[in-house]
Amino acid sequence: MTDSQRPRVPRRQQAKATRELLLTTAERLYAENGLAAVSSRQIIEAAGVGNNSALAYHVGTRDDLLRAIARSHGEVISGLTRRKLDAVRDEQNAREVVAAIVQPYTMHLTGLGHPSWFARFTAQLAADPVFSREVHQDPDVIDQVNVSLTKLLAAHGPISDEHATLRRQMLRLTVVHTCAEYERQSAGSGVPADWPDIGEALTDAVTGLLTAPADRAEAGSRRRNGGAAR
Repeated sequence: MTDSQRPRVPRRQQAKATRELLLTTAERLYAENGLAAVSSRQIIEAAGVGNNSALAYHVGTRDDLLRAIARSHGEVISGLTRRKLDAVRDEQNAREVVAAIVQPYTMHLTGLGHPSWFARFTAQLAADPVFSREVHQDPDVIDQVNVSLTKLLAAHGPISDEHATLRRQMLRLTVVHTCAEYERQSAGSGVPADWPDIGEALTDAVTGLLTAPADRAEAGSRRRNGGAAR
C-alpha cells in the first residue's frame, strides 16, 4: 500500500493524539526532573513532535500544561471518590470513611499500570507555591470530602479549628508524598508498586492520624507561651 492509499487520520483525532502525547511526555519529565528543570523544548523533543510551536498550539502556556495534566487525572479520581463516599454516607466506622477518601487515589495509580509518573508529578505540584493552592478535582467532590472529614473529626472528641486544619493538611501530605516515594522506588527497581496494599496501609495510618485524641492542655500551653510547649 502506498502512502497515497493509506487511510488518513482525521485532523481532529490526530490533534487529540498529539495533545495526549505531549501531556504524558511532560508528566514523565516533570515527575523525573522537577517542574523547574523541564523546558518546553525538552518536552517537544522527548515527544518526537517536530514542530517547535506544537506545545503552545495544542496545550497553551506552561501553566496550562500543568493544569491539563492534573485535571486529566483529577476527573477520574473525582469519579471514584464520589462513588465511594456515596457508599459510606451514613457509615459510623471511621476507617471506612477514611478508605473512601484515601483509596480512590491509589486505585487510580493502580489503573495507570507500571511504570507511572503521576504520584511524583502530584508531589511536585504539592511543593509548588502557586499550584499547591489550586484544586484540580471536581469542587462538589472536594466539598463532599470536607463534609465527611468534618463529621469524622467532630465524632472523635473536641478539637480546635487550627488542629482540624492541621490534620487535614497532614492527611494530604501523607498520602501524596508516600505514594510519590513508592512510585519512585518502583521506577528504580522495576518492580510494580502494590498500590492496593499501599492504599490499605495509608488508610490505617490516616485513620489513626484523624482520630487521635487532641492534647488540649498542650495546645493551651503553646498558645499561652506563644510557641512550642517545653
